[in-house]
Amino acid sequence: MPKILITGASSGIGEATAYAYSNPECELFLVARREQRLTEVAEACLKKGVSRVVFKARDLSVPGQGASIVEECLEELGGLNLLICNAGYGIYGPLQEVSPQDMARIWQVNFQSGYESIYAAVPHLMKQNEGHIVLVSSVIGKKAFPYAASYCATKFAQVAIGEALWGELRGTGVGVSVICPGYTATEFQQSAQNTASQGSWNRPGSGQDSAAVARAIVSAVRHKKREVHLTLPGRILCGLNRISPFLVNHVAAWVLQRASKKEDRRQEVGDIR
Repeated sequence: MPKILITGASSGIGEATAYAYSNPECELFLVARREQRLTEVAEACLKKGVSRVVFKARDLSVPGQGASIVEECLEELGGLNLLICNAGYGIYGPLQEVSPQDMARIWQVNFQSGYESIYAAVPHLMKQNEGHIVLVSSVIGKKAFPYAASYCATKFAQVAIGEALWGELRGTGVGVSVICPGYTATEFQQSAQNTASQGSWNRPGSGQDSAAVARAIVSAVRHKKREVHLTLPGRILCGLNRISPFLVNHVAAWVLQRASKKEDRRQEVGDIR
């Protein structure tokens, strides 16, 4: 019976992924900061038919929590087969307005906590010769944009770890998948941190449904896909960047610098999770 640990499970992609795995064949270990929301998600998972669900309210901005949740999962569920590193948030604004302290915190939540979890989980997964690790990165983990340097750095790092780890674990029975969604209609934009001059980054309109990302995660695990891009704009962007990074950089900088002068500051980079 697969035992699955999901971080950032109280909303958005994490919540949708918990529901996607809510069947009698699975046991879930859900982690996020908001205990009340986790309670609601856990109850919904049980109604959908999951065999068992355990949830823990944990703040992954605290160093060491990423490793602790793996140990708790092993103790509570008696094992671990699938680790989904999904927790994260955004900071949007000029780099000079993102303090080193803010950078350290987003690095801890978006990247370091996941690294801690992977570091703790890999020996267990290798010992049992099976398992899978999923890192939920982003299109801007492949192509950086102005006014999102800190967020992009964390997502680039996830892609790098995923690529390296895939090679290291090849042939061990443990798979690695990096998921690169485009803009997804979740609470992510509303909860993002904006710097003093940045104003609102909340995007009007709709993006892809978080359930679509969850289905992509399930498929990536089942078929052991190394990297998954969900949206056509995202695939086009990455393709153009390979052909002419100079052109893409200049167009992106021009568009975002121009948009940053507008009163509502709703830049297209806010489209990309």
